[in-house]
Amino acid sequence: MGTLWQDIRYGFRMLGKNPGFTAVAVLSLAIGIGANTAIFSMINGILLKSLPVRDPHELRVINWTSDSRPKTRMHYGHRSSTGSKMSGGSFPYHAYLDFAERAQGFSDVFAFSYRDDPVPINAGGVASLAIGRLVSGNFFRGYGAEVLIGRPITPEDDHHDADPVTVITYDLWKRVFGLDPHVLGRTLALKNAVLTVIGVLPRHYVGPLAGEMRADFYVPMLAQVRPLDPYEELNKDYVWWIQMMGRLAPGANETQVQTSLEILFSQVVNRSGAEFDRPGILLQKGRHGVLGGRGEMAEPLWYLMGVVGLVLLIACTNLGGLLLARGAARQHEMAVRAAMGAGRWRLIRQSLTESMILSLAGVCLGLVFSLWIRAALTGFIIDPSSNQHFNLRADASVLMFTLAVGVVTALLFGLFPALRAGNTDPTAGLKGSGSRGAPRLRLGKVLVSAQVGLSVILVVAGGLLCQTLINLYRTDTGFKTENLLLVQINPRKSLDEVEGLRDYHLLLRQKFASIPGVRSVALTKQALLGGGWVSPEVSIPGRPDIKPRESELLVVSDGYFTTMGINLLQGRDFRAGDMRDAQRVTIVNEEFGRLFFPDENPLGQFVTVDGGQCQIVGLCSNHTYKGLGHVSPILYKPHSQRLLDDMTYAIRSVLPPLSLVPAVRKAVADIDRNLPLEGITTQKLVLKKNLRQERLFASLSGSLALLALALCCIGLYGIMAYNVARRTREMGIRKALGARSWDVAWPILREALTLAAIGVAIGLPVAWAVVRVIGTFLYGIRPNDPLTMIGAALLMIAVAALAAWIPARRAAKVDPMEALRYE
Repeated sequence: MGTLWQDIRYGFRMLGKNPGFTAVAVLSLAIGIGANTAIFSMINGILLKSLPVRDPHELRVINWTSDSRPKTRMHYGHRSSTGSKMSGGSFPYHAYLDFAERAQGFSDVFAFSYRDDPVPINAGGVASLAIGRLVSGNFFRGYGAEVLIGRPITPEDDHHDADPVTVITYDLWKRVFGLDPHVLGRTLALKNAVLTVIGVLPRHYVGPLAGEMRADFYVPMLAQVRPLDPYEELNKDYVWWIQMMGRLAPGANETQVQTSLEILFSQVVNRSGAEFDRPGILLQKGRHGVLGGRGEMAEPLWYLMGVVGLVLLIACTNLGGLLLARGAARQHEMAVRAAMGAGRWRLIRQSLTESMILSLAGVCLGLVFSLWIRAALTGFIIDPSSNQHFNLRADASVLMFTLAVGVVTALLFGLFPALRAGNTDPTAGLKGSGSRGAPRLRLGKVLVSAQVGLSVILVVAGGLLCQTLINLYRTDTGFKTENLLLVQINPRKSLDEVEGLRDYHLLLRQKFASIPGVRSVALTKQALLGGGWVSPEVSIPGRPDIKPRESELLVVSDGYFTTMGINLLQGRDFRAGDMRDAQRVTIVNEEFGRLFFPDENPLGQFVTVDGGQCQIVGLCSNHTYKGLGHVSPILYKPHSQRLLDDMTYAIRSVLPPLSLVPAVRKAVADIDRNLPLEGITTQKLVLKKNLRQERLFASLSGSLALLALALCCIGLYGIMAYNVARRTREMGIRKALGARSWDVAWPILREALTLAAIGVAIGLPVAWAVVRVIGTFLYGIRPNDPLTMIGAALLMIAVAALAAWIPARRAAKVDPMEALRYE
């Protein structure tokens, strides 16, 4: 132990004598380790970490399955498909009652609403928006979540005649009640409802819908709180809108549990009037909660993990080369220690100790870097405006991962230099001979070529993803994004009667149109590229030869196509006569016409959607809807025939759109001062947000590719400097015999270019195979794009020439007398 402590102190002393080397080594390790820790902490928090509840391994998510897309009248929530088989997690409320009462093998079956519609609340005169979630009375008991203060909702609270109560989150407690310790018993006022606070959840509570909109308060389902169930869907058998989970009873047989649920589910399908193709039940492990939107994050996160892992590997090869170069300068020191009795193991241990010190410093600094990197990446991975909640705090698994990475890293870059140090020949080292240096030179060459090959992969991937982002920005959206303000408004939250919706929207539209600088105003249910898509099944009546298929559905007002700059190719726009009691009409885009009427003019044709027939009266040009570069069939319905409350106003102006915000707020306040404005943005910001993932991939991959180039340059420089140090005597002899400076420098440059060429030759085929994995992330460019491959190769050769230039110049300036002094 005493000698180990001596090695540690000596290691600190030696690293302190060479601060430049130490700083480069620690910084490169810290960046690599920090990036890996940041990405892993996000993977852990989003995909791997169990819910912070009692015995999460007992939880099961209840999903339905169907061999084809089921036909349900109204459906909320996620659906997914594997081949032709579909699954989903939303059920009618009566399904919960049947499952909770009659399902076998569960100690609890509990339910919670999927809808995440912010509602206005008032607490102590402070008005704000919050998201409420309806839950069954046994939700907290079955879920296994405890409250920080007070008590949870119980089955006794879930009755029509029970006092309306609520359990609030820590964030709402802080935001609205100022962490008042006497919050229990205070009230939360909603429209037509006053809720009494009975409990507060812990600060780091995570609900079962991890990754979805985070609820601010929970209310019993049967409390009949109208703002949380505005359409009274609780009492409608045909509305599929609640999620269910169950907690397995001790000793339960999951096969029997599933069979029991499938029998009950077939009865649910019949009662709801839905049509399923071989309805079934799928039980999924629930320790991570309902997968939902988290599943979409898995592929990008694992890709990023691979990229930062590659960067760390490059850093290790780089540091291994630097240690070899440093070992050349310390050959005399090691020879002295060996001559004084230090054994091979002692020399190896000393070298490994210094590597562990570097690695430990890299881990400590990397943990700090990981906090910054994670904060920067979170806004790209998780939509900042979505109120999604994940528990991204570093836990024991993250710390263990970081320590393991540190140990493995130290072994990767320190083991072979340590073994070389252990093989030091005292006689040759004291004499200054380089005869024993050849093995170390061969290892250095391998490291350089490996580093170049790994860097090629990153450079190719970064180039492809950067070009993808450029291509997407150059893509024609099919509509005009400039000077377009988007204002989301939901008058239902202040109006008492639905009948006032049409007059309200008409009046507000007129007020917006009268704002100076406004050219036109239209309404739409969803902003283009803004999410919240609805995709019903569309069929052609009387045409069994045309297979029903999904189409995007967009509810818009008259004047929408003019306001958005979308070309109306045939037919007419919606007009004032398209009322609810008139012939149902629709406008479709070119893609819809191509898919449903490939050999006919769609004008005048009828389509069936949502159980009713509509006549096509117009055909518009294609435009992007879900994402840039993607064209979907779209069916437009007039808002006058399908009155909706939550609408987005598209305001086209000749002025910068955000300059209209004060006038917009005043226009809304003139009609209703109590109406909250939920979202004001511009179409350009929506487009930028839509490219959030692509911007992350391009910026991160491009930045890491530049980092890899820098590390490669440093590593190649270190090996070439090491080579010059070993061959100084040889170069001096050549200069003494009349060799020109260029004759001495060229072999150094040639060797560097040769090593780089070998690395490129190995790296390009590997890159060609690896980047095929990111093919789904690319747009407008192939994974094996030859220009990108050639560009990456030339860039690596240029970096190699740059890195070798300084050592080559140093070799050219070798003084023969100085080089031969010790001979």
